[in-house]
Amino acid sequence: MRSETGAKAVYPAWFRPNLLRPSWMKAAPAHSVGLSGFAVAEFGASSVFWFKGHDRKGRPPVVCEPADSTNGIRIDRDGNLWVPDGRADTTTEYGPNCGAAKLTITDPTGEPADVAFDRKHHVYILNINDTSGPPTVNVYTSAGKHLSTLSDPLFAVLFGVEADNKGDVFVSNLTSSNDGIVVEFPHGKMPGTQLSGVNLGLPGVPAFDSKDNLVITDWDRSTIDVFAPPYTNAPTTFPLMGASIWCPLDRPQRHLYCGDGENGSVDVYAYPAGTYLYSVTASLSASALVAGVAPDPPAPY
Repeated sequence: MRSETGAKAVYPAWFRPNLLRPSWMKAAPAHSVGLSGFAVAEFGASSVFWFKGHDRKGRPPVVCEPADSTNGIRIDRDGNLWVPDGRADTTTEYGPNCGAAKLTITDPTGEPADVAFDRKHHVYILNINDTSGPPTVNVYTSAGKHLSTLSDPLFAVLFGVEADNKGDVFVSNLTSSNDGIVVEFPHGKMPGTQLSGVNLGLPGVPAFDSKDNLVITDWDRSTIDVFAPPYTNAPTTFPLMGASIWCPLDRPQRHLYCGDGENGSVDVYAYPAGTYLYSVTASLSASALVAGVAPDPPAPY
């Protein structure tokens, strides 16, 4: 699926959104539990939305930072929002609460589609359209200096990147043989190693809880999968209500906020129970392809 300028969504070409709200969908409460707010990206929109936390009046979101052809977004530990722009091939850091632009990193090799951070403040920007070959992840300092590039022979279609509590970096990928896998880069360094126990249909974006359990969606099988380290055994699974790639944890790690591209919503699940709780739909559209969600404050890393 490509925009008119050539940018590509992570959703495959056969994906079709549901333009009618499904019967299972529950309305969101008038406030968000435990959050200052959360940002939401839609691939087909021209800006990121900001939903305020503890909003008892149920007001619509604020139109926040500009963004074209955007997939994944993240909020760092200082509250700054990082937005990859697939049309401009840039990733921009904005100040807290829809603040001004602080830093823009121009992507040298492809189309940025996700961003993550480790405990040393390194920035990992994932590319889905590398101009020089297979997709890669570029590594930067927090000031935007390029340090290295992560790649792997198995990389074909990258979905997301995340670091665990030890600083190891994980990249979800659909191989050329259509196997959904996750590749680990110890301390963010080459070479990478495929996690032997992780076999997914269509992999979502990795997330980690405080026990380093890998939490990832399989939106081909409609499940949320939780793998315990060392990620060699079968996961605990929960039903996924809609097609969600990004399902980050909030700071208390009691909720998953899943961008539902199928139904134009953010679906909220209890964690670790995996129970579906409610959906946020204000100003969101299935036809615009809801993608990344960034809770504020984010889960620790």
